[in-house]
Amino acid sequence: MLRGLYAATTGMSVNTKKLDVITNNIANMNTAGYKKDLVITESFPEVLISKQVDPREALESPSKGIEVKKVGNGYELKTDSGYFRTKYDNMTSHERTLKLTVNEDGYLSTFDMNSSGSINTNGGHLILGSKGPVFVGQGSFEIRENGQVIVDGNPVDNLVIPTPPGVIGTLNSGVKINKIATNFLQGNMQNTESDLDMAIEGDGFFQIQTPEGIRYTRDGSFKLNDNKELVTQDGYHVLGEYGIIQIDAEKIGVNEKGEILLDNEYWDTLKIVDIENKKDLRKLGYSMYKMEDRVEPIEKSFNGKVLQGFLEGSNVNPIKEMSKMISLYRNYETNQKIVKAYDDTLGKTVNEVGKV
Repeated sequence: MLRGLYAATTGMSVNTKKLDVITNNIANMNTAGYKKDLVITESFPEVLISKQVDPREALESPSKGIEVKKVGNGYELKTDSGYFRTKYDNMTSHERTLKLTVNEDGYLSTFDMNSSGSINTNGGHLILGSKGPVFVGQGSFEIRENGQVIVDGNPVDNLVIPTPPGVIGTLNSGVKINKIATNFLQGNMQNTESDLDMAIEGDGFFQIQTPEGIRYTRDGSFKLNDNKELVTQDGYHVLGEYGIIQIDAEKIGVNEKGEILLDNEYWDTLKIVDIENKKDLRKLGYSMYKMEDRVEPIEKSFNGKVLQGFLEGSNVNPIKEMSKMISLYRNYETNQKIVKAYDDTLGKTVNEVGKV
């Protein structure tokens, strides 16, 4: 009976964190270069529910096959008999549906979708076959309707585990937060007509020099310090191909390639890079990012455009965020009523049933 109580309370906890994230998004909807955050949730592991059976009847139900659907570089699987298994930190989850692909180490793993629509296995769970984690390498593989994983024409494992004796289904104890991801979609361009305001159209980041090392930003609201060096609003140096950019001219121009022209003469080029592993960027505040500790940025050439006299606004849609907030409040209230109902039921059990 208390499992429903756990599900309701975990739902309330997750909704509270979601509300914090949405509130922060709304608070930064006018912050130049801000990228909204998203809360990615997942259910707790599905545990098997069993009933007592006569040992003479304790026979496993054979698998009747699975439905296999190819999705990009991954698969969607479904079975009506037996279970798929995924490995969590300290236990195994049993599920009837499964999405899988190959992770960076060559093992079958669950995945989620990035904001760009690409598959991401970072934080995914390993898929377990009858022999344990399923290794397929980085080559091609296929999954047949009997659950077999085929690599180079040879079966390496089977994903479907027959239903154990006495099992009547599965149950989990609610949801939990998997991670908080950043949506890097482009924001709207705002015309400021200031020579030192710059916006990036396309993928890429300005490189900023700080005492703690290189940082990245999409906020191009720059200014000149007392030494006539190009800096952010917090005083950190904006980097060019030749290092710190010093500007001493009456006319400042920046073309679409990021080339700086002082009095119509080429001076330097803004250091702008695209980062392939954006999932490893971490927010520092003030629209600045750094790479995750012990992770190196995978930098790519910048193929976008630099717009002088513009700033990129945040990609927060206040109407959608407010709608999400209202929905969260309603969901929270529903879970709150469920918790109260359980509390009332337990109270009656303790105070009234005991009198009989």
